[in-house]
Amino acid sequence: MNHTTITLQEIIQAHQRIKNYIRHTPLEYNVEFSRLYGAEVYLKLENLQVTGSFKPRGSFNKLLALSHTERKRGVIAPSAGNHGIGLAYAANQLKVPAHVYLPNEADPSKINALESYGAAITFFESIADARLAAVKDAQEKGYTFLSAYNDRSVVAAGGTVELEILDDLSDVEVVITCLGGGGLTPGICVALKSINPKLEVWGVQTKNSPTFAVWFQHAKTVPVNLKPSIAEGLSGPIEHHTMTFPIIQEHIDRIITVTDEEIMEAMTTMPNYQYIIEPSGAAGLASLKQNGGELKGRKAAIVVTGRNISWTRFSSFISNRVSYAKQ
Repeated sequence: MNHTTITLQEIIQAHQRIKNYIRHTPLEYNVEFSRLYGAEVYLKLENLQVTGSFKPRGSFNKLLALSHTERKRGVIAPSAGNHGIGLAYAANQLKVPAHVYLPNEADPSKINALESYGAAITFFESIADARLAAVKDAQEKGYTFLSAYNDRSVVAAGGTVELEILDDLSDVEVVITCLGGGGLTPGICVALKSINPKLEVWGVQTKNSPTFAVWFQHAKTVPVNLKPSIAEGLSGPIEHHTMTFPIIQEHIDRIITVTDEEIMEAMTTMPNYQYIIEPSGAAGLASLKQNGGELKGRKAAIVVTGRNISWTRFSSFISNRVSYAKQ
């Protein structure tokens, strides 16, 4: 088997392995979006997952497959927040020591969550520095390193989100999902396309960090100019050798990029539906502004991937959105 290949069977096995540790999150029909775009629009609410994002799926799938010796040594991960939180939660539940390396600018709410789950936290100047240090310490200290995306267990677990969507809406036609390094979207692609190749997957990246969009356009890995984004979970450099790109390249139907302003608008409208979501979790919703018309007459599921944001930061986005509106 090609090392980049993830099979439907692996995704089904991942679901069986983790289902007692996670929530089957709601797939909620949204009246307003459906009316606005002439479609049936559903929200897959992974913001209601344990720890507030989809990330524990991959962490549990990885940790449950480790040997007793590997669990005893502990696990390590660099993270902008949610990946580390998911790992810390899973490690806490399974009594595995967890080390999480964060950038200095990590959201305070995410730091608090990590501390509550008992993770050992170390801060670095940037997420790139955190990753280099985590790789080094994994090699030198015997920890199991867990990438947020470049890992078979994580990719397979991402596909369990799609299994739940199909359980709840078997005739879904389009799935729209946030796309960072690929810890979620490739698994969704494989699960959906294995069951019905005619169904569509749209991945959404930020215009400031459009790595996969550029690679997909060029049909190969090339240098990409990256800028900071409010959606830190979808931002930053991606290794050119990541297993996720060949899967995306083969299976995804389109990759859309959205601006920080569009993300801000999407996330600050969600309290109208009783939900707080973080910028990275709002990218799929943000794509509707430019692409929602293409859903007319179709059934679409949008994955809302996370809610972990401090109230102070969320409030600042609301203020900024008001400022943008006045310009």
